[in-house]
Amino acid sequence: MKKLIWIIVVVILLAAGAVALVGASSSRSAGVPGSGVTAPAYLDQLVAGVSARLTTGKAELQRTLEAKKTVKSFRMTTLLRLHPGHPLETVVDVSCPDRERFSTTIGDRAFHAVRIGGKAYVEQQNGTWTVQDTPPSGWSPCGENPGEPAPWAVMNEGRDPAAVLAKVLESAEIVRGAFIATSSGNCQQWLVSLKLPQGAAQGHGNNGLRYTVCIDPKQHLPVSVSMGSGGMVTSYSDWNKPVQIEAPLN
Repeated sequence: MKKLIWIIVVVILLAAGAVALVGASSSRSAGVPGSGVTAPAYLDQLVAGVSARLTTGKAELQRTLEAKKTVKSFRMTTLLRLHPGHPLETVVDVSCPDRERFSTTIGDRAFHAVRIGGKAYVEQQNGTWTVQDTPPSGWSPCGENPGEPAPWAVMNEGRDPAAVLAKVLESAEIVRGAFIATSSGNCQQWLVSLKLPQGAAQGHGNNGLRYTVCIDPKQHLPVSVSMGSGGMVTSYSDWNKPVQIEAPLN
C-alpha cells in the first residue's frame, strides 16, 4: 500500500511539472533533419516513461500478441541490409485470416507472389504465374501465428518477428529502451536478448541474439522489430486498413 501511494504521488508531481513545461518542450522537440519525423513531445515522453516503469517487457510483448489477434489486416515491410549494394525490401500485405501479397525488390529487380487459402501463386520472370498447393500449417501471420517466409526469402522475410519473439519469452531477457518517434507514430523500445542453448551459443560468444522491439504504448501493436545492429528491420503499418488481395488473372 505504501508503495502504491508513493507511485501515485510521483505521478502527480511529474504530471504537474509536465503541464508547466509542455509548451516550451514542444518547440524544443526535434527530429532527424529531412525525415519529416519530430521527436515525441515532452508530455508524451513523460507518460510513456511512467507507464513503462509500471510494466515489464515480457508483459508488453504478451499484450502485443493478444492485441494482434483482433486485427483484420496490416502491412509488414522488411529491409535486409546483410549484403553489399541495395537493400532487399520485402513488403507483405496481410488480409486475415488467409490472404497475403508479397512484393520484393532489390535494385531494379522485383518478385511477386500471392497466397490465398491453400494456394500459392508465384510470378515468373516472363510475367506468367505458377500455382501450387500449400501445406495446411497455418502459414498466414494472423492472430498469434508468425507466418511463413516469402518463397525467395534470404532469411525470414515474410514472417512476423514480433509474434516469434512473443513465443520465446521464457528464454529472453528484456530491458526498457528509449521512447522514440517514427513515421508510424511514437513507440516504446524494448531490448530483447535471447539466451541460446549452450551448444548453439558456440560461435556467437556469450551474447546470444539481440532484437529491438518498438511497441505503440496506446494500441499495444508493434511498430518495428530490428535484429542486432539493424541489419534486418521489419516495420508495421496500415493496421485494419482495407486491402484487396485476389488471385492473379492468368
